[in-house]
Amino acid sequence: MRDLLAGLLETPTVYDEFLRLLARLGLAVPAAVLERDVRQPWTHQPDLVPVLREVYESEDTPWGVYEACESLVDVEDNRQRWRFRHLRTVQRTIGARTGTSGSSGADFLRRALDLSSFPEPYAVCTVIGTGARSPGGAPSREPG
Repeated sequence: MRDLLAGLLETPTVYDEFLRLLARLGLAVPAAVLERDVRQPWTHQPDLVPVLREVYESEDTPWGVYEACESLVDVEDNRQRWRFRHLRTVQRTIGARTGTSGSSGADFLRRALDLSSFPEPYAVCTVIGTGARSPGGAPSREPG
């Protein structure tokens, strides 16, 4: 069992594999992202925002790639809904008491609401359709 868990911890995440796919398709995914130590937790990578912007704005983006990006956002939304419902259940059940594993209970869960597994797809929403320059220097397309 321990070997299985160790193996899983060294396996790239779905997000890592998605970003590798984008690189294989020719998008400029930073080398540091592709070569990261997958045993470490994900941290926000601002250099990915222009890459994901291209996914959303390019007419050449394969539909499945766009759809995969949207699916990551859906997973994140569902995870956040679950975290919120869990927080509210804990607040109703134990109030402000210590959590089951010795955590700070509701306070711990409240802080977890600020965590994101896929922060870049949300960050790209700020720049899509703004008229700002896209990574290649061309003006972005405005929604039609």
